[in-house]
Amino acid sequence: MKKLSIILVVMLFMVSACEDFLTKNPYDEVATELAIQNLDDAKVALNGVYSGFKSASYYGRNFVAYADVQADIVQSVIGYSNQLGEIYKWSYLSDNGGITNAWDLMYTVIVRASNVIDALPNIEATPEELNQIEGEARLARAIAHFDLVKAFAKAYTQSNPSVDLGIPIIETFAIAEPERNTIQEVYDFILAEAATAAALMTDNGADDVASVFLTPVAAEAFMARVNLYMGEWDDAVSHATNVIDNPNYFLASDSAEYANMFLNDVGSEVIYRVGLTKADYNGRYIGYNYYNSSQGAPNSDYIPAQWILDAFGANDIRTDIVFRNMVTKFGFDWDLVWKYPGNPLFYDDPEVTTNSNMYKMFRMSEMYLIRAEANAEQDNDALALQDYNDLRSNRIEGYISENLVGAALKAAIWDERQRELCFEGHRLWDLKRKGLGFTRVPVVHPVYGTITNPGPSQSELSVTPSDNRWQWPIPDEELKANDNITPNPGY
Repeated sequence: MKKLSIILVVMLFMVSACEDFLTKNPYDEVATELAIQNLDDAKVALNGVYSGFKSASYYGRNFVAYADVQADIVQSVIGYSNQLGEIYKWSYLSDNGGITNAWDLMYTVIVRASNVIDALPNIEATPEELNQIEGEARLARAIAHFDLVKAFAKAYTQSNPSVDLGIPIIETFAIAEPERNTIQEVYDFILAEAATAAALMTDNGADDVASVFLTPVAAEAFMARVNLYMGEWDDAVSHATNVIDNPNYFLASDSAEYANMFLNDVGSEVIYRVGLTKADYNGRYIGYNYYNSSQGAPNSDYIPAQWILDAFGANDIRTDIVFRNMVTKFGFDWDLVWKYPGNPLFYDDPEVTTNSNMYKMFRMSEMYLIRAEANAEQDNDALALQDYNDLRSNRIEGYISENLVGAALKAAIWDERQRELCFEGHRLWDLKRKGLGFTRVPVVHPVYGTITNPGPSQSELSVTPSDNRWQWPIPDEELKANDNITPNPGY
């Protein structure tokens, strides 16, 4: 009997789209891609694509948390619940449930998006309506392929991309057992998809800043990020500039604006956010393991590493928004991660939250950092320094512009990236694309002593750049179902 690959049967019979936050589209359920027969069906199916992003295994929680918990920016506290423990300890194998779920959800988004795209030629609607739907679906499909390749393959900049294996590219539903494409093929596909999406979409988000829908501006932001990961500096600068020059988006200029962006999930910096409402936020607790006051005193599994606490200065408006000093259920007081305080719209009591917020997938500040890094890598120091100072002048009260060049400027931009994007799911991938290892340093409280778990597999973990575990294992269920897929070495 022929085996079926999990990536091709995920959600084959159900494209669920019951997200009531998607008010511009109707919502319902469709049985298969064959049910996408008219414009309303297509809009419902597109809602199912966005629903995949919201999953707790994807941008609703775990995929964001993994990239920080697995790195060195947080530490597990003594007595923690061991949630995300295998990820934190780098002890995962090919049967790890969290990694398997991430793989499944990313391919779910891909399959759903492909079903929408394939159905559109047979639907009667205006070209503008069809193009908008196709553009959103293609961009979602590109994003999911990018997340897969950065997690399950070597970094583009640390590989031989024309030879090293990436992940299977899926463009249409078919009963098959696909092989892994090369990293180069995957990145070429991602950029082509995103460029096509940007050209198709006409809704530029001007009337819906902090959009819960993908837009041409989001496509530009995504392409800036992808080119940064590839080390394609000119293209990274070009796409980042296209976003920065859009008058509908600009940096938060004071602490109130900055705080509002993370508390209420809105603001002039937010280009695309993963939409949640009170009706569907349950389980999407993106800050759960960092704070979680649902049972009184914060029940923190992970606390900020000392180095990231020390990275913020006294006049930095981000400090009191990113961190909150509290006495935890473990008895010690510490600065805890507070970047996900819990959107008040989701809770009856704003003081008792599970720390659920909408993930801001693309923000304006990242575009400044991308352009600064790309220009610095090309020795365009004056341009890089301008973006670096522009960002910091909006983050630090009384900021005096710095004058940096060369290696010092590159280091400063890197440090600023870690400050600005901390706890937003970037740290692991930044280390990986740069070919950097890390060593965790136990957190020592001035009164209570060491408050993080000791040992080489936890607070004292060291990981070299050549460690095979930077590439997550291809899930065991996929290996069993697909004879043509090659496992990652070391698992």
